[in-house]
Order: sequence, then C-alpha cells, then structure tokens
Amino acid sequence: LLVVVYFLALLMGLILGITGGGGSIITVPVLVYVAGISPALATGYSLFIVGITALAGAVQYIRQKLISFTSAFW
Repeated sequence: LLVVVYFLALLMGLILGITGGGGSIITVPVLVYVAGISPALATGYSLFIVGITALAGAVQYIRQKLISFTSAFW
C-alpha cells in the first residue's frame, strides 16, 4: 500500500506541475481513498502539498529573474 501511495504522490506532483494549483482537486481524493487519511486532515495536507509545489515553481522563476516584484507588489 505504501508503494501505491508514493506512486500516486509522484503522479499528483506531475499533475500539479502540468495543471497548476488546480491539481489539489486530485490530491484530496487520493489522500482520503487511497492513503486512508481523514477528509479534514487530507484537506490540510493538500494545502501543504500545493503550497510547497507552488513555492518550488516560484523559486525557479525568481532564479531566472522572470518575476517583477514591483508589479506583484502593486
């Protein structure tokens, strides 16, 4: 079961990378129905997973100097 959860976590990461933050709609059902986590806890985990994924993407864009912080501020 743990191998299946890790595989699906990898798959969720790929889907998040392709679709953006909307991939969290896939994360919660996988955590609830496959990993057996309660829905309330799975929602929190999903927020963490999506947040970390978004942060990783943002760091790459910052390194490439593709983000205008002035525009983002205003």
